[in-house]
Amino acid sequence: MKLTCRTILLVAVVMCSASVVADPAPWVGMSFAGIACKGGSAGNFGPYDYVIDKEKLPVVERRHFTPQVEQLVRGESTLDPMRDVNYTLVRFPNHHRALYSAVRFSLGEAPNSKGDYSAECYLQRAVNFSPSDPVPHMLFGLYLHRLGKLNQSLEHYRIAEKMAPNDANLLYNFGLALFDSGNFSESYEYAKRAYASGMDFPALKRKLQKAGYWR
Repeated sequence: MKLTCRTILLVAVVMCSASVVADPAPWVGMSFAGIACKGGSAGNFGPYDYVIDKEKLPVVERRHFTPQVEQLVRGESTLDPMRDVNYTLVRFPNHHRALYSAVRFSLGEAPNSKGDYSAECYLQRAVNFSPSDPVPHMLFGLYLHRLGKLNQSLEHYRIAEKMAPNDANLLYNFGLALFDSGNFSESYEYAKRAYASGMDFPALKRKLQKAGYWR
């Protein structure tokens, strides 16, 4: 069989196309500003699942997600802590503590960090990457609650509850969101479950007592 230059070129194109692998952790959705979410790629390290790939964590956390980065005090590789939080989340999209740091940043709790790091983009990517992990949904619910987006907050809490029905933190925060949305009776039921599961923060109980729904 005689191979022409055209045949060789076509074969090369097919082989190249077959070798392209879809990004396992694509950036999805839109920011609340209406801008398409986008960010970096994990390259040759990751993306890894925070729950499953625990042995990979020290490689990133020792250099990029130190306590001062987590608390948004200062960066490790640069002065800006969110650059290290971003580095961590690019490689571990559902890194629970790094997601919470991103939420705190977007809520204005990081005076030493600047830049366009939208928590909703990290959270959408995390939910898409690891749909069986309840924590990104719980954190999304918390974030939306703090922003006053109560209906969307409750949607994420309900999804998280299906996966972690006895998580005290989830039940407590779910109860707070229900209370703020005016669902006092349902809030009371979640409060009872949260306290029975070991929660000891008194704020939700006090709110319900003041509203006359604690019995």
